[in-house]
Amino acid sequence: SYAEVCENVRDFTVAESESGVFLGCGALHLYGPHLAEVRSIVVKPEAKGQGAGGRILRALLEEADDHGVPSVCLFTRIPDFFFHFGFRITMDRAALPDKIYKDCQNCPRLHACDEVAMVRGPIPRVAVLGPSRVQDSDLVPIQIPFSGERH
Repeated sequence: SYAEVCENVRDFTVAESESGVFLGCGALHLYGPHLAEVRSIVVKPEAKGQGAGGRILRALLEEADDHGVPSVCLFTRIPDFFFHFGFRITMDRAALPDKIYKDCQNCPRLHACDEVAMVRGPIPRVAVLGPSRVQDSDLVPIQIPFSGERH
């Protein structure tokens, strides 16, 4: 929504060509010292395959490192891209309660989600949003479309 864009615009990193042409962008959302989320990575179709997505992701991961955040998560439809950057699939979305409470519980695709949950680094043992220790029964279960797990 427009309100979400206004709230999050400062989280975005932009990739440009050497001549200053916009190639793509992505955001890093900080939940706290325990977890950050890579969000909304997009690359212009004509810039795909030229490394812009990788440059954006590396910049966001560096930002998480600069903040001392040990765990970075994301939800994606293209997990193969993220394996190359140290992300792994987590079959238990309840292990990321901050993400679930912030976005998933209010998403219209809650029961038909087509995104894969991935994490880089350790799974956080605490949550900032919702209860500090989240019981699985407190979260709405989400159907996981991905059948195999890769590490």
